[in-house]
Amino acid sequence: MSKLAAEKKKSPAAVVRKPKLKTRSISPLWQGFVWGSCFTITALLSSILGMTIALKTPLPVSLELIGEKLEKLKAFTPYFWLAPPLTKPTNIIVMGIDLVPNATGEEKFSGRSDTMLLVRLNPETNSITLLSIPRDSRVRLPDGHYDKINSANPLGGVSWVKQVIEDNFSVTVDYYVRVSTEALRKLVDAVGGVEVYVPKDMQYVDRTQGLYIDLKEGKQLLDGQKAEQFIRFRHDRLGDIGRIQRQQILLQALEAKLRSPQTLLRLPGIIKTLQEEVDTDLTKSQWWSIVNFALGVNRDNIRMILLPGQASSPYQYNTSYWLISETELQKIVQQYFNGATEARESQSFDTIRIVIQNGTPNPELGRRLASLLREKGYTNVRLGGKSPFPTDTTLIIVQKGDEAAARRIQQLLPFGSLEFSSTGDIESDITIRLGMDAEKLLEDNSFAQ
Repeated sequence: MSKLAAEKKKSPAAVVRKPKLKTRSISPLWQGFVWGSCFTITALLSSILGMTIALKTPLPVSLELIGEKLEKLKAFTPYFWLAPPLTKPTNIIVMGIDLVPNATGEEKFSGRSDTMLLVRLNPETNSITLLSIPRDSRVRLPDGHYDKINSANPLGGVSWVKQVIEDNFSVTVDYYVRVSTEALRKLVDAVGGVEVYVPKDMQYVDRTQGLYIDLKEGKQLLDGQKAEQFIRFRHDRLGDIGRIQRQQILLQALEAKLRSPQTLLRLPGIIKTLQEEVDTDLTKSQWWSIVNFALGVNRDNIRMILLPGQASSPYQYNTSYWLISETELQKIVQQYFNGATEARESQSFDTIRIVIQNGTPNPELGRRLASLLREKGYTNVRLGGKSPFPTDTTLIIVQKGDEAAARRIQQLLPFGSLEFSSTGDIESDITIRLGMDAEKLLEDNSFAQ
């Protein structure tokens, strides 16, 4: 049959319906959605492609170009532009909870708090402060009796924890976050591991917690399991305080990894992975507001401080405590947590305790720096021996939050940078960890500027 004859045999209805299909109208709302989606996806892919090209370009790479690509990525990613900006200072208590055997759901967050951080997010100063609270800190509980702070959560839940912080620290807690033992492992694995220096060999077994620690000294990339081993080891001279120092070291490594462009692209998936391991009263929108704020804070505006105090003597109590220094605590609270706009008054030259740790093979450097500081009026200076963490760059560690004193010391030296952490000597106010940059000054026969 010819083509013409075949067309004549078609029914009139069939012939009429065909043009109707061609001219069928589409809802303006649906058209807007389709074109808007195409535009958003195209812009997102363009940003990702551009950033990938920038990252794979042989050095030197334009940091400004990478920054532009990141800003474009933020502009077109829904979880950034749907979250409102953080507009007022916010205090969050973050707790890492011990393993509760056979627990599921919310019950797995009912254990003791193995780790506790009081976090201050301050958009007014564009800064973040993390106060590390030792689990053995002696506090007054809401029922009137004294105990270790890590008992508050299993005895009274989040309400007790918030009340303990308010009563003993004079700080109001706005929100809480409780994370399971699995959260850290999953987070570190999700970002591809973190690089840290393990200061010594670590071996320990705790079968009740399913904890098997076996780490060797040296710089290495830790996966989630080894990262947990690194921060939970406590069987050394410093005990729980050593754990807190390693927690801060790990947080620094995580912070650097989370800022990388590759990790930034995976943030939605990372947070989704962690959802089952986190209990919080923050909404999703608040989560993204915090993430957006944190990514915009300069590293120099992130302070990590150890709750000031000292370990109890063996005969003071029936158990060991971290005894909080009320005077030093209130200085920290006033400066960092209660909205004070002026820095606290720095200690005098003769009272500030300075410890020098030598991260170089030359013992003469520490002695010469100590001599210089004494000449400048710092009378409470001692040598702390070899640094447990080798470094190329000298670090002036603001061990107990006295930033003004640290900057005053920095002005004396033609080298070194500030580090706002508590990873130095625990008996110092300022720890100076000498790096290889200081050794070059021997040729000039002087440290002074």
